[in-house]
Amino acid sequence: MVAYNIVFAGETGVGKSSLINLLFDLEVSPTSNDILGVTEGRKRFIAVRDSLVYRLWDTPGFNEGTQGNILTHQAMKELETLFKELESADGVHLLVFCFRFTKYFTTGLQRVFESVIASIHGIQVPIVAAVTHADEMRQAPEDWWNIMPAYLLWRMKTILLMPGRRRKAKDDMWQLIKGHATPLLQGESLPKEVNVILFGQTGVGKSSVVNLIAGEPVAEVSPDADGCTMSSTEYQFVVGAHDFRIWDTVGLEEPAVGMNTYLDAVLKALQLIRRVAAAGGVNLLLFCMPGRRVTRTAQSNYRLFYEILCESKVPIGLVITNLEREKDMENWWTRNEKALYDFGIKSVGHACVTGLPYHPKQYALSRAAIYGLLTDCDRFGKYIMPLDDWFRRVVKNMRSLVMGGSLPKGEKLTQALSTRGGLKEDDARRLKKYLEEPEREDVVRHLATFQA
Repeated sequence: MVAYNIVFAGETGVGKSSLINLLFDLEVSPTSNDILGVTEGRKRFIAVRDSLVYRLWDTPGFNEGTQGNILTHQAMKELETLFKELESADGVHLLVFCFRFTKYFTTGLQRVFESVIASIHGIQVPIVAAVTHADEMRQAPEDWWNIMPAYLLWRMKTILLMPGRRRKAKDDMWQLIKGHATPLLQGESLPKEVNVILFGQTGVGKSSVVNLIAGEPVAEVSPDADGCTMSSTEYQFVVGAHDFRIWDTVGLEEPAVGMNTYLDAVLKALQLIRRVAAAGGVNLLLFCMPGRRVTRTAQSNYRLFYEILCESKVPIGLVITNLEREKDMENWWTRNEKALYDFGIKSVGHACVTGLPYHPKQYALSRAAIYGLLTDCDRFGKYIMPLDDWFRRVVKNMRSLVMGGSLPKGEKLTQALSTRGGLKEDDARRLKKYLEEPEREDVVRHLATFQA
């Protein structure tokens, strides 16, 4: 997803983290960034405001102090590295220079400002100032600002972190960011299609994740009406500059149910992939798992969608649900990351969430987490499964994963393909032969003509 990059820089202890908490109106934790990696000392937060996505970067503080101590060169290096990384990707849209109110502009504060400017190496980025602890000010802000050095000609906004005035400070800060951040490029601001296959077992909260992304109820939160593996429901909605198309898809169940047969799964898989191909391909797989122990069924679902259906060519993100009872939802990942890795479940990113809006704090953090995951995966293009090769691989491998029922024999199989799969009789007979003899090449080359 397209997002603004807002970088906060300044001295150690001036309140950069408190300022970010103010923007969220709650205590927040840094979101994961498993693609770029979060360098120790820098923290990334995701905020959603008026359907726009903001990455807020909290950088290491400069150990300057207002009395002229020695600069922390590591902080300069971190800021320089971050600017280079962002500039090579989406760009930096705003730099917020944070400093604590001081009656006079000291030499130490001047050095910090000069070091911040030196760290960006001439990159063109708007700069605004956020002055914390401004409740200590005993004069009009305009009078105080007029005694500052003339070369500090960036726009200044005073942030008052005082009880009873936080709401105004929050609104003023958001207005400052939205008013001065570099606009997105024209290509970035145009609607961008994002096609997602969302999968997991029945009851893990996939519909709630759809609503979490949409920011409003678009999916009915209820048990899946059709428990068959690969059965899917399609949702389309717009969020900001993005047109989302999400296929909410049932994965393998535990234990297997009567409808969850190999034949049903193959037919549903064929229908799903044809729909995805007609939509131009898939950008992302989202694997929903409940915040419990990792099971063999979870491992099989990962193999089915990531390895078998998408040939390990589509980025996959993990969405860990039902974490509303966790004090810090991200702690679940810390405790279970190794277990997932041991099961062979790897991803480009993750989001630890709750889909229950009556837990407002966790729900707000959950939406930020899922948007962070989507922004990380925005760099990947769409992938279209080659139908012939794909179907051969699925037919051969799905037998070992789908537990339940066996193939009908002879004409009963042909009839089932026609009635339940909606295939023409000739197509049903060809598919019957391939299901019975999956190595037959003369059957495979006709699969693309099926009207499932």
